Amino acid sequence: MKKLYAFLLAGVMAAALALPAMAAPSPVADTIASGSTVSTTASNVSTEALSQTMAEEVVKVTSNREVLNNLNVSASAHLAAVLEVSYSGTIPAGGVQVPFNVSGLAAKGDTVYILHRQSYAPYTWEVVGQAVLGDDLTVTGTFTSFSPVAFMVLKSTDAAAAQVKAPRTGEY
Repeated sequence: MKKLYAFLLAGVMAAALALPAMAAPSPVADTIASGSTVSTTASNVSTEALSQTMAEEVVKVTSNREVLNNLNVSASAHLAAVLEVSYSGTIPAGGVQVPFNVSGLAAKGDTVYILHRQSYAPYTWEVVGQAVLGDDLTVTGTFTSFSPVAFMVLKSTDAAAAQVKAPRTGEY
């Protein structure tokens, strides 16, 4: 009889431990800003919020350390905003340079990466712009096609902390 009670209690405990994990919300676009905090003055360029499905894909991609490493984006950078960027007109051979004001996302000295999802299969991601912000708080991306865009921000304090060597080993 003791074995039966032990087995039942083990099953109840395993189910009880799993309940909080099932109740946790998924890290969806609710935690990131929409395009409303990012603006541009470029002609023929418009921005709008992403669909929920695309926002979930952006969160998945930008939280993958291997993908960020392949894009040469710091793993300490966080997703700050996502938006759909579109262009009306013919795109020149060298691409279209679009400046974005990111004053609502980052401060002077922060590094901002602009990630763009290519509009053709296999829908890989690329960095189309990156800058350490100055006084004007703008970063420019060069686009050869237009589709979802993600803004990753590396705070200047995080960048400095990531480059500090360990006192005993001398490693980063």
